[in-house]
Amino acid sequence: MQKKNTKDNTEEKDIAALADMALQHYREGDLQQAQDTCQRILRRQQRPDAILILAKIAHEQGEFQVAIEHYQQFLRIIPDHEQTHLNLGLVLEKLGHTGRAIEHYKKSIAITANDAAVHSRLADACCKLHRWTEAIKAYQRVLALRDDDVDTMIKLGSAYSAVQLFAESVLLYERALAILPDNALVHRHLGASLRRMGQIKKSIECFERSIRLRPDYVKARINLAQALSQLGKAEEARVPLEEAIELEPDDAEAHLQLASTFRQLGQKELAIERLEQFLTIRPACGEAYYQISIIRPERELISVVEKRLSDGCPKVDTMYCHFALGNLLNDSKSYDQAFRHFLIGNKLQRETFTYHAGDTSQVVDRLIQVYCKDFFAGKRQFGSASPLPVFILGMPRSGTTLTEQILSSHPLVHGAGETETFPEVNRSIVQQLEYAEPSPECMSLVDGKMVEEYSARYLQDLALHCPTAARITDKFPHNFLEIGLIKTLFPDARIIHCQRNPLDNCTSIFFHCFTTFKASFELTELGQYYLQYQRLMSHWHKLFPGEIFTVQYEDLVLDQERVSKQLIEYIGLEWDENCLDFQHNERNVSSPSNMQVRQPMYKSSVNRWKLYEKQLQPLIEVLQQAS
Repeated sequence: MQKKNTKDNTEEKDIAALADMALQHYREGDLQQAQDTCQRILRRQQRPDAILILAKIAHEQGEFQVAIEHYQQFLRIIPDHEQTHLNLGLVLEKLGHTGRAIEHYKKSIAITANDAAVHSRLADACCKLHRWTEAIKAYQRVLALRDDDVDTMIKLGSAYSAVQLFAESVLLYERALAILPDNALVHRHLGASLRRMGQIKKSIECFERSIRLRPDYVKARINLAQALSQLGKAEEARVPLEEAIELEPDDAEAHLQLASTFRQLGQKELAIERLEQFLTIRPACGEAYYQISIIRPERELISVVEKRLSDGCPKVDTMYCHFALGNLLNDSKSYDQAFRHFLIGNKLQRETFTYHAGDTSQVVDRLIQVYCKDFFAGKRQFGSASPLPVFILGMPRSGTTLTEQILSSHPLVHGAGETETFPEVNRSIVQQLEYAEPSPECMSLVDGKMVEEYSARYLQDLALHCPTAARITDKFPHNFLEIGLIKTLFPDARIIHCQRNPLDNCTSIFFHCFTTFKASFELTELGQYYLQYQRLMSHWHKLFPGEIFTVQYEDLVLDQERVSKQLIEYIGLEWDENCLDFQHNERNVSSPSNMQVRQPMYKSSVNRWKLYEKQLQPLIEVLQQAS
């Protein structure tokens, strides 16, 4: 018995000596010797420290699959090892298995909760998968452990912005600037959040400060151009974009933004020239082909885009190429082929996000329940009587841009375009009140003081677009969701509801790549969204009978003068003949319709859906539920 124990002890000592040797080789950087020694150990005993060294060596040498196998083998022996869960997460993330990586980061945190670096890794991984709520919590934990971590403040601010919590992101960026007042990156992020909040003047100041601090900052110049365009200053926006391209000649965003700016200005040949120039730098840019197909859909481009697809390109470029081919083939009257490409493009985009059609139905249910006669009975005495704002809303592609173009042709009317200012007013109020109730239920707590504050803030932001105008149009189609709040802040608000044949409207949406309109990429979901829009608009019309002016697109096209005169009368101004020559209005137009509204009225888009009746059956079946 003693001999056996002595033999066992000797064996253990030999293996322990080999383990020490393997560790020494590893620390000295002699990885081959360390690896060989570990293999000798494992042939005699499954020692976890030898397995871990092999895992680390494979990790460092980029042999990630081997590293994963060794890390997992180690964790089967020692499951509660914080650093190994972290390392396994890092390797899994390298191989694109971000979801699995997140689970191991969480296990590492469960073992040692106060490691800021692991919380940071977890947050970054959650951002990759757009799991914003988890990311926000993890970044908040990092800041609880390292309250002066400016990098984390920037990342948390970006996560807040991703879920439209712009006010929270602004507070974080201001906190970061108190630590690093001359950080160009923070100034740019602050400007981006302020722009999304409708505080355009302040955002421009932030972008300009960022550029002064870092003259080669291309992204800040692009953001500055976007803010200037949002104020209707497209001509001024050209300068920072051209500077950005000079600094970074192959920056796709700068080239595409400059082309869009030329489109805003109605300079379509310059837009084409810019896009074609960029394609010589990056021939696979699908979005450039897509923009060209909208401006000038020439048959010769079909073979070019088809070849680009056959050669292979990244998924986002592939998606835009299919939309481009849809436009080009539609213009060539090859309708079956065109629809096939539109369908593929929409499917590719739909795969990139999560969307549940039932969520929209629930939102509409709650809006109808909150904004009722009783709600307004106690609030009609509040609000601003200013005649300045004119809200133009409805579904995208329903004629909102055309309506704004006609109105803004009047010398006393300025078209501000799609400002997104009012949704931000809504978010700001919600953030002030959500401690009591969620949105929209918390709106019942809005009092006279808040109404006065937010209506004044909105008017101030709106006036920045044109201080001398008697009326300024806010043309944000999805403001149909905001009519309850609009009528709370502006009881006498002039609201123009643009309406179009549902099938024409939905077909036009499906044929445009509205990347932020999640319901638009699948025919059944689009139809379901349209029904919810109709249900909500029916509620608003019943709640405010005769107060919302409806423009039927087909009536406007067939009898332009009569409908235009009704529009001008509705907004309380005298008729002006310029409104009939809207195509000569040289204002900036940033919506996808900016080419069409510079042409005389045309009727070719009426009943366009019939060209695709066979392919549109899923949409038709859903829309028939309303009849």
